Amino acid sequence: MKNLRPFTKREPESDATCLGAVRSESTSASGGALKKFSQTLPGSHALTENQTAADRIRIYCLHILFLILTCHAVFGEIKNGYEKNILASRESLKVLRTSLLEDRNMTPAQRRKVQSTIATFVNHVSYYELTESLLVQFKTIAPELYDEIDTIRDRLGRPVDVYIKFVPVDGTDVKAEGTTYMNQSDYDKDAYHSEYGEFTVSVKVWIVPRALWVLAHELGHVKYQVPHAASYFEFYKKHYDNTSTVGSMGHDVDDPSGKSAIQFARSFQKNYADFLKISIAKVQNPLIVLARLKKNWSKDNEVL
Repeated sequence: MKNLRPFTKREPESDATCLGAVRSESTSASGGALKKFSQTLPGSHALTENQTAADRIRIYCLHILFLILTCHAVFGEIKNGYEKNILASRESLKVLRTSLLEDRNMTPAQRRKVQSTIATFVNHVSYYELTESLLVQFKTIAPELYDEIDTIRDRLGRPVDVYIKFVPVDGTDVKAEGTTYMNQSDYDKDAYHSEYGEFTVSVKVWIVPRALWVLAHELGHVKYQVPHAASYFEFYKKHYDNTSTVGSMGHDVDDPSGKSAIQFARSFQKNYADFLKISIAKVQNPLIVLARLKKNWSKDNEVL
């Protein structure tokens, strides 16, 4: 386990308290002034009513804004592991292609460097779109299974985001088709941590023809481990050590996470069989999809 920096959970201030304070202060501050004006100005009663209505509208808008700003922190979700800087990568592709076409003073060495950079951005965008496509397929085939993970919480009810990447074969440190990366916080036995931050899980799946089935297996691990972090890490330390093989880790005969993974994958297989009964569409080979995406993004004049 990695040593994690300590963190403290900050409880948000009550919106009712804050907003109530705003309202009462506004009312008390304006109440005296309106009272004075009402003694000398005609129509002051209507002014008071309009002011009260305006206060209510402002408070209502503050409530809505508060909900919008905090809802992302209330609900965990499945996320594309390539989403960071994806917009910048797309824009950079456009800029670099334009530069290659219009800059007549570019030296051969500079041109090669730009082309290499373009290839890097093409990979980023292609893997992002492949991951996005496969996640949509998974949700279409097995919406209930998808929602189980999309709304997953730890033992204390805190939302946990699950980041997923489909990566090249052998593109992971652990040589396995699917890997779930989770570290337990040293300061909170129920909290998970990954390279994406606190309360996150990182799942990486090789780009192979059965990638969705591998993903289902890994999500089965996530389903069990997230709400049972403390107890599962104790189990893990007792049953596995540095001599354990990669294939056996997480799949001991008594491992509850392994059992969950197997069951989740079986449920996905059943969902896929039911899906084929009502749809002629079949899951495409991700390798073929990736090759097509890279080809499209590599075209100088192609903007998807």
